[in-house]
This record gives sequence, structure tokens and C-alpha cells, in this order.
Amino acid sequence: MQLKHALAAVGVAVTTLLAPAARAQVVDFNTTHGIFYEAPSRTHMFVYTPGASLQVSPTDFLDIRAGWEADVVSGASVAVKAGPAYQATHPAADVVSTASVHDLRNAANGGFTLRKDIVTLTAGYAYSTEHDYRSNSFNVSARTDTYDKNSQFEIDYAHNFDSVCDRVQPTATSNQPTQLIALEDSTGCFSSDPTRTTKSIAIDSYQGGWTQTWTPVLSTQLLYTGEIQNGFLSNPYRAVIIAEGVKAQEHHPENRARQSVAARLHYYVRPVKGALRFGVRAYDDTWGITSAAVEAEFEKHLGEAFRVTLRGRGYKQSGAQFWSDDYTGGNAPLGPKGQYWSGDRELSPFWSWSVGLRGIYTFVPKSGRLLGMMTSLKLSLSGDVISYHYDDFTLGGVPIDNARAWLATFSVTALF
Repeated sequence: MQLKHALAAVGVAVTTLLAPAARAQVVDFNTTHGIFYEAPSRTHMFVYTPGASLQVSPTDFLDIRAGWEADVVSGASVAVKAGPAYQATHPAADVVSTASVHDLRNAANGGFTLRKDIVTLTAGYAYSTEHDYRSNSFNVSARTDTYDKNSQFEIDYAHNFDSVCDRVQPTATSNQPTQLIALEDSTGCFSSDPTRTTKSIAIDSYQGGWTQTWTPVLSTQLLYTGEIQNGFLSNPYRAVIIAEGVKAQEHHPENRARQSVAARLHYYVRPVKGALRFGVRAYDDTWGITSAAVEAEFEKHLGEAFRVTLRGRGYKQSGAQFWSDDYTGGNAPLGPKGQYWSGDRELSPFWSWSVGLRGIYTFVPKSGRLLGMMTSLKLSLSGDVISYHYDDFTLGGVPIDNARAWLATFSVTALF
């Protein structure tokens, strides 16, 4: 909260100093509320995400912005993951357990944008905190418009300084991954509690983009994204059955490099007065995961003020090199199938599809201002359903059924 107030104060101060006395400022206010619900077998998760942002443009060359958002999380997640072989030898034991999850993430951000002729420079900072995770990040980007503004080139860089809470391991086992104990809960995190410790995560993200307008109705975009992660990349709460009678905290590699290439096409269909958008994306990383995604949208205006968008997406990925649905095939009593083990279904082979609908209504007064203040008011409502299909992820040999997620968002944007 203190950071949010500080950012707001800086914005007001800079605006006051730079804005000419006779110039009317342009203010853009947005509030967005999202609801996410996921309910696969034996687990469920509900997330409510409120947020608000304010952008002030005191001059033609400067935008100043500040924002806040939160995640209110409740549900259950897998605490101990077992495979089918272990379950077969222990049919009476419930070797797959779940844990209750309740968390609150608060995130504040601020930044500015400078424009000069065909060049735009942007910088920002964000800080977020949870019971067991803290993040500091900054981002910078540069964009230029060339060839009569038909070509746009942009580069972006971001860096995260993150910290995650973990339990203090017994001295005798601290260097033995197969004997590490999962974190019980977030009690005592980021405090002087002697049973808790903090581990760091560093993330560097890069992106380069080229957007090209070919004709009045056709444009394309090409994006390259890269990311390097280093630090504690496991889930501290999750344990995996790795051998007879042995469970150990999830153990992932400490380094991961990721990259993707995406291409998009936008085409305006004049006969139906609608826009078509197509996109493809290819991804790979040093953990051995490769994926491909395709997506399509159709947007049409229904009158001057209202437009609707129908969208769909398909996605398929391979599993990580160290992924296994059952790690108990190593040398007894402590030998798992490899150096790393995971209970994260997002690292397993799976495919998914999603469909969604969005409606946007924009009200612009024909004369004067709405309520004496606003030059325009935009309302947006969207909903998506996502279906997941896991190739070999099971909970103790039981496949995940009805893996569905629902996402709904509502936003209001006012221009003053």
C-alpha cells in the first residue's frame, strides 16, 4: 500500500510540474475484475483478481501510469504425488494427498512512456507480495515507427528479483535431495522464524517484435520471446513418492532457458465489416518441453458502439525430459528414476483447447461530457472455457477427469 501511494504521489507531482497551465490533461482510468475456477479430479482452485490502473498524459510526449491488482486464492492442490506402480503395491493407502490453499497476492506497479517523433521509450517497476513469495521487477522497452508508420519495431527487456519461502531442512539431509521435506505451510515466512528460510529466483525476459501494415486491410506481426530463469524453481509445498516408503520435496533443475516464436495475421473483411485474426506459436526450453499453439478470432461491430469477438485456441506440448508419472523405478531404497522429480502436471505431456466470447460497448457523448466529466466510457465482458487433456498424468494411477477451467472478466474504462 505504501508503494502504491508513493507511485501515485510521484505521478501527481510530475504531472503538476510538467503540465502547462492552460492545457487540459487526458486521464485514463480502468478497473478490471476476473474470476478463474478450475476443477479437475481431487483438486479445485478459485481465484478472484481485482485491479485498477490510472494513466495521466500531461503533455503530448509523456504518459505516467500507476496500478494495483490482487489475487485472492482458495482451493486445494496436490501435496503428495504418487504414480500407478506405487499405488498398485499399496492399494489400501491413500498415497495421493491434497492440501488446502488460501493466499492473497498484492501487486503495485508504476511507470512512464516518452514519445519523440517516431520513437517511444517505456519503463516501469512492479512489486508484489504473497504469504510465501515476493517479487521486484522492472521493464524497459523501445519502439520505432518507420516507412510512413507502416512498419513498427520494438524491443523489450524485463528482470525479476524474486524470493520464495522454504522450510529449513535438517542439517543431515540438507544436501540430499531425496531426503528433503516439503514445506508444511506459509506460517513464519519472511520473518525471524528459525524453521523458515528464503531462496532466490532471478528471471531475465527479452522480446523483439516487428509489426507490418501491408495494405489498409492487412497487417502481420512477428514476435520472438526469450527467458532465462535461475534459482529455486520447484514447488516447495509439493512432495513426490520416489521409492518404497520414501517421499521427497519436488526437485527441479535450478536453471531454465525458454524461447518462443509467434506470428499473427490481421485481416479486415470489408463485405461483412469484421476482422479476422490468426496466430501460431512455437516454443521450446532446456527442460525438453516443446509446444505449439494456434488461435483464431473474429471480431464484428454491431452498430457504432458495440462489438463482439469470438475466439478459439488449441495447444499441445511434450513433457519435460525428467517427467515421469511414477518415479519409483530406481534402485531401492532411495533411488528415483533420475536426478530430478516433479508432481507438476504442467510439465507432463498434454493438450488443451479453449473457446471464448467478448463483448465491448463504448459510449461517446454526441455533445459535452458524460456526467459532466468523461469523454468516453467503455464496458467489456468476456468469458472462456478451457479443457485440458493429460496424456499420462495420473493421481495414483487414476487419470484426471473433467479437467476444465472457466475464466470471466469484466472491465470499465473511463477517459476524462
